[in-house]
Amino acid sequence: MNSLRIGKALSLCFIAISMAGCQTTDNSHVEKSLAAELDAQLQVPEKKVEPELEAAVSDFLLAGDAPSKQSDMFIAEKYDINARQIDAVSFFSGLVKDTPFSVAIHPEVTGLISLDLKQVELDTIFELVSDLYGFHIDRTGNVYKVFPAGMRTETFSVNYLLMQRDGNTQTSIISGGVAQAGNNQNGNNNNQNGGFNNFSGNSQVGNNLGGNSFGNNGNGSNGTSITTRTETNFWENLETSLKDMLGNEKGRSVMVSPQAGLVTVRALPDEIKTIRNFLNISEESLQRQVIIEARILEVVLNDEYQQGINWNQVLAHAGSTDLGFSTSVANLGNEITASLGGITSLSFLNKDFSGVVNLLDTQGNVQVLSSPRVTAINNQKAVIKVGDDEYFVTDVSSQSTISNSSTSVSPDIGLTPFFSGIALDVTPQIDENGSILLHIHPSVIETEEQEKVITLNEEQYILPLAQSTIRESDTIIRASSGEIVVIGGLMQSVVTNEESKIPLLGDIPFMGNLFKNKREKETKKELIILLKPTVVGENTWRTQIEASRSQMADWLYVE
Repeated sequence: MNSLRIGKALSLCFIAISMAGCQTTDNSHVEKSLAAELDAQLQVPEKKVEPELEAAVSDFLLAGDAPSKQSDMFIAEKYDINARQIDAVSFFSGLVKDTPFSVAIHPEVTGLISLDLKQVELDTIFELVSDLYGFHIDRTGNVYKVFPAGMRTETFSVNYLLMQRDGNTQTSIISGGVAQAGNNQNGNNNNQNGGFNNFSGNSQVGNNLGGNSFGNNGNGSNGTSITTRTETNFWENLETSLKDMLGNEKGRSVMVSPQAGLVTVRALPDEIKTIRNFLNISEESLQRQVIIEARILEVVLNDEYQQGINWNQVLAHAGSTDLGFSTSVANLGNEITASLGGITSLSFLNKDFSGVVNLLDTQGNVQVLSSPRVTAINNQKAVIKVGDDEYFVTDVSSQSTISNSSTSVSPDIGLTPFFSGIALDVTPQIDENGSILLHIHPSVIETEEQEKVITLNEEQYILPLAQSTIRESDTIIRASSGEIVVIGGLMQSVVTNEESKIPLLGDIPFMGNLFKNKREKETKKELIILLKPTVVGENTWRTQIEASRSQMADWLYVE
C-alpha cells in the first residue's frame, strides 16, 4: 500500500514538472492545485492487512518448503452406515452419493446387505462388504468397480529363482570291523557340505550307515552318523500348497509359471484373498537375509590350561572390556570344553570380534585361521570352503593279460581328491522378530601323505595314501541378531621332538649322543569358532560398508 501511494505521488510530480516545462505563462495556480492534490494523497491513511490473513498467506507460501503432510482438508471422510436388508445395487449407489467417488456395478450383482458402522472410511466399508458378502471390488482412481460373488481369475507375481537346490551334510564315525568277506574296512569319515565331499580314511567299501544310527550293521562296523539334508524345489512346493488350499471343488484351478514368475488362480473372492495373503507372507519370509561373520581361531594353550580354556577365568577378565555375556559365570563353568561342540551364546558391545579375541589371549597364543563371511537368505544353505584338494590312492586292483603263453599283470589304481583346509556351511532360519535358528557345520581338515607298502602278485608297491586329521562339529543353535555364538571344545594334541646339545661335542659321531638332550613335548590346541549373525535390515548394508571402510583405514594407516 505504501508503494502504491508513493507511486501516485511521483506520477503527480512528474505531470506537474512536465506541465511547468511546457507553459511560458504564470503557472502559480497550477502549482498550487498539484501541491494540494499531493498533500491530499499523502494524508490518506495506510490500509493495514489483518494479522490472521497475513499469517494464512505466509503459511501458504511456506507450505512448499515444509515437509509433506496430509492436510486436514484431504483427510478421508468417515461415515455412519445403518443398512437393514438393502438391495446391493441401491446400497453401492447410495454409498457414493454426495461424494467425489463413482461406482460401476456389474449387471449380475444381486443380494441384500445389512451393516451397522460408526465413523468408518469409504475404503474400509467397501473392504468389509467384499469380505462379508464375497463381492469382488476394485478401485481405479475415484471409481469403484463391483463384480458379483462368483469365480474369478487373478494373477500374482512371485519373485524367486527358477532352480532346484539340494544340500547334504554328513558327520559319521566308523570304528571299523571285519567285513563278511574277511576284508578289514578302516574308519571312514564322509563329510558332504553343500556340493563338496571330504573323505578321510580309506575308501568305503560296503559300509552302510544310516543317519543317526549307532550299532552293528551288516558288515560288522560300529559307529554313529548324523546326516542333515535340505531340498529346495520352491515352485513345485508352491503349486502343491496352493492346490491343497483350494481343495478339489469344481471350477477352482492353479497355474504356476516359474519361467515368468507368475501364479494364476481361479477361485472365489475370499479364497483368492487368502491366497494373496499367503503369497505375501511367504515372499516376505523368503526375502529375509542374514549376514554371517565367522572367526575360526586356534588357541595354543598355556601350560596351566592344558585341560582346555577356562571360561570362568575368561569371564573374570571381561570386567576390563565392554563385553556382556548372556550366560552367567555360575552356569557357564567349563561347559564349552566339557564336550565336543559345547555351545554358549555371547553378546557384546564391540562392532567386531576384537573383544573376544583379546580375552582368549589370556589362555594362550591365539591364531586366526580364517575369517569367512557369507550372506544367506532364509532356509538356504551357504557354504564357505578354503583349502586345497589333493589326489591320493584309494583303490588298487590288478588286471591279468595272457598272450603268447605269457601273462602280464597291470595294476589299476583309483585316485580320490582329499580336501585339506577349512569348510563352513550354515543354514539360517529367520523369524519375524529377528531371532535366528542356525544349523552350523564347521570343519578343519589337515590331510597328509602316508606311504603304505603293499604286495600284489609278489610285487611290492608303495602307495601314497591319505591320512586326515579332522576337527568338526555339527549343531543347531539359536541366537539374536548381532550376538556372538561360540563353538569350542575341539581340542588337538601335537607331540614334537625337541633336541638340545652342547656345541661341537654334540656333533661327534656316536659319542655325540652323550652331549645331547632329547625330549617329547606335547602341545594342546583348542579350536574356537565365533559366529556373528546379523539380520539384514534397512540400514544394515550401510553399517557394514562403514565398518569395512573403517577397518581398511586402520590397515592402510602408517605411523
